[in-house]
Amino acid sequence: MTGKEIEVQILGKNFNFNVPDSIRPEEFLEIVDYVETTYLNIKKEMGDLDSFKMGLLASINLAEKFMFLKKENERFRAVFSNIDRMVSLDVSQDERSQIRFSS
Repeated sequence: MTGKEIEVQILGKNFNFNVPDSIRPEEFLEIVDYVETTYLNIKKEMGDLDSFKMGLLASINLAEKFMFLKKENERFRAVFSNIDRMVSLDVSQDERSQIRFSS
């Protein structure tokens, strides 16, 4: 597997990750920051939990956000698909009704 090794600090601990070349280091750091922020927000709201429960809550929160965005993306795709169909219908009707010169 090709990739690059990136060292990050999460919650005060250093970790090394082998990140695929398809993900830019800046993108990976943004992901890590998002996960850490989610973890810290849960900790602020719920207090100190054991690491398993904290990891489980963070995973569920991130999965919930992912599912919401996935459904929203599907709705947007349906809307854009309908718009594309309506635009292509309008174009074909306009082409049929155009007046042209004849020889």
